Amino acid sequence: MIMNQVLILTRNILNEQEIQQKLQVLNYEVYCSANHFEDYNQQVQTPEVFKFFQYVILSESICESEVKALVPVLRKQSVNIIRKVDTNLTTVDQEYLETEQIHAIISAEDSVDELRECLYSLKKKMGAREETYHNDKVVQLSGKVSLIRPNYLSERSMTQLEIQKFADTLHRLSPIEARLISILIKSEDQVVTREELCRQIWNEEVTKSHLASLSSTVTRIKDKFEHTTLENAAIHTLWGKGYRVNPELLELIQNDEYFNRIVMNG
Repeated sequence: MIMNQVLILTRNILNEQEIQQKLQVLNYEVYCSANHFEDYNQQVQTPEVFKFFQYVILSESICESEVKALVPVLRKQSVNIIRKVDTNLTTVDQEYLETEQIHAIISAEDSVDELRECLYSLKKKMGAREETYHNDKVVQLSGKVSLIRPNYLSERSMTQLEIQKFADTLHRLSPIEARLISILIKSEDQVVTREELCRQIWNEEVTKSHLASLSSTVTRIKDKFEHTTLENAAIHTLWGKGYRVNPELLELIQNDEYFNRIVMNG
């Protein structure tokens, strides 16, 4: 199946013309509906309609309480849930993103390039979610892995296998991937813009090539951490704003000297 069908749920279809046109430029089939949203709200429509789409965008015209009711239904349908906002990100939207109740946040102001990278990232992630993990092999590292279980990791109840997998993931980071994570670690819980990350990684003026490489790097990092014990994505993407490191990953690396050394030494 070609994963390019998008459903926009809204109260006002005229409000969605700009985002609809941008998605159509990217060759997505976009269906914008106020009726489907109202029908679902009045419980005269079953959730079956959602099965025909790979992406469902919840417009900013839909209030938070309605989003809260829709998200559990959509999560049962194997669709990417995208929240469209005006300009300001609400606390609820941020919480939903970080806990992966929704998969991305966009705005009408996002460029075609930004929307392309957002949907491509979600497509890759959806493919990863469909893969089985039972054949995954844990690479056996050198004996120093057995020496890295300080009190902090013991308190977290991480098994030797979990520590081994986490260390292996850190070792498999490329120099640029490690550099990106180290920048985010130093920024702690702050969002770092895409432009600032490009400047720090390549020490040059930001170009479209740098921005595209950055998006690919973030996707590779997320993929590499997919099979660790992290509950959510290693890097949180705030579309139109930038990136922030997963708080759990931040805590692990900050509190463990060995993990910190792997990342910071690249």
